[in-house]
Amino acid sequence: MKITKPLLTTIALLPLAANAGLADKGGLSGEISVIAGMTSTDSNLSTNGNATKNAPLNSTGEQEASSIVGALGSLSFTFGQGLDKQIFVGTSREDIAIGTIALELGYRQQLDSGTKVSLSYLPTVLAEDVWKDPFNVGSARAETEKTGDAYRLQFDRIGGSMFSLDLAYAQTDVEEELSGSTQGLTTAEQQSLNRSGDTFYSKVSYRQFLGKGLGVAPAFVYMKNESDGDAMSHQTYGGELSYFSFAGRNKIVLTGKYHYRDYDASHPIFGEVRNDSEFSAFLAYEYAHFFEVHPLSFVTLAGYNNTDSNIDFYNASEFFGSVGITYRF
Repeated sequence: MKITKPLLTTIALLPLAANAGLADKGGLSGEISVIAGMTSTDSNLSTNGNATKNAPLNSTGEQEASSIVGALGSLSFTFGQGLDKQIFVGTSREDIAIGTIALELGYRQQLDSGTKVSLSYLPTVLAEDVWKDPFNVGSARAETEKTGDAYRLQFDRIGGSMFSLDLAYAQTDVEEELSGSTQGLTTAEQQSLNRSGDTFYSKVSYRQFLGKGLGVAPAFVYMKNESDGDAMSHQTYGGELSYFSFAGRNKIVLTGKYHYRDYDASHPIFGEVRNDSEFSAFLAYEYAHFFEVHPLSFVTLAGYNNTDSNIDFYNASEFFGSVGITYRF
């Protein structure tokens, strides 16, 4: 699930093969990953870029590059008859493989029908630094925090089939919302740019195996964002397609996404209703038993995201690449 956060990185691959239970063994298991890489973006909304937006306002942001170094992981405890119950915390391997990061705390149950039901809380998926007023021109923009809570309900392999359903609800709050305050707008016009609000997310997907260790996973995404400001409220429709190949020690997942966002009201600064087309591609590659050590894997990730808007200010592109080591236990 990706609600509003830009493309980020961590380490893992998509386990598309079915298991008899939720894990190979009961008790505690997990993984830890160490990564290093770089990212480059030209988004006007990214606080990683230049704090000063130069005129004209309705133009694409400047290209900025930065490095990535970090460690992430996950932990789960599996129990019950047939290993059908699990408590988990960390980053989902399924999400990571398609280019999404989200810290989750939740519970998973495998039903007799074969359906895997997961209920989780995501405390950080919406957290990031944003500009208080993204439209300030000619002087340094100040940062504020965007926070939120998200709740997720997943049904995987419904009734033993290859269909899955992913549902989520999130609340977002921008602490110091000053959007448009430097543009001479009326109070009502400024209010229409308020970014706080609620988001409803849904995704239905299907896995189709094409041969031993080969397959595709198409998906359809619908999202409804009800912001406090009408000009920020929007609906998103999208399609995704993942290709996976597991051959010996080599595991590859390649994902392409296309999303279209249609906003509800005219933007008070730019004088037209915003609509965006977003395309992204993500590659995850794993080489298992690195250095002949069974629990150790080498992983590399690469991703590209491009947003094409009818309002040039919102045009953006992002690229990242990373390599790392994963240790599973």
